[in-house]
Amino acid sequence: MKLGKEKLLANLLSLWVKTLRIELILESEPLFPSVAVFWHGRMLILPVVFKDVADRVSVLISNHRDGELAAKVIRELGFKVVRGSTGRGKGGSSAFLKMLSLLEKGESVAITPDGPRGPREVMKEGAIKLSRKSGAPLLPITFGCSRGYKLSSWDRFLIPAPFSKCRVIVGRPIYPQDFESDEEMKSYAEKSLKELTLRAERF
Repeated sequence: MKLGKEKLLANLLSLWVKTLRIELILESEPLFPSVAVFWHGRMLILPVVFKDVADRVSVLISNHRDGELAAKVIRELGFKVVRGSTGRGKGGSSAFLKMLSLLEKGESVAITPDGPRGPREVMKEGAIKLSRKSGAPLLPITFGCSRGYKLSSWDRFLIPAPFSKCRVIVGRPIYPQDFESDEEMKSYAEKSLKELTLRAERF
């Protein structure tokens, strides 16, 4: 039987991850509800690593044409998908409201806060507003590897080399009530996720 492209890619990604020696560091257990945030360039292996909680997580993927295949692969791995953005652009308002509804039901959402077009590792306000509106904490997640390839794309997308060591870190939750303003929370969250990524890369 001929496999669809999305199923083939999901299977290949799962096999690729199985070659890796993964160290999972949990400074926090997965929280429900929460707004999981990870840089656009650091997302490749995360859907496979956290596949066990896929049925309780919805991933935000842009409405750009190149997001269509990614959405299909993510669904193939068991996650739900919300298409759009957290901003005011095309599909932004409806996506924000959909994720807010999911959080209110006790589910989690996953966002690349510097996506879909950058700047790289600069936190946008959408994830912050979603956290503060819902009361759900941000949950920073990242990974690094001992050997890998960084693409020349804007996000310097990281692909771990087969059989390399990978360190996946789930950081401490960032609670919105601890901050007086969106800007204060955004600055803290961006700094925290950058520091977490540096720690993940120290082999």
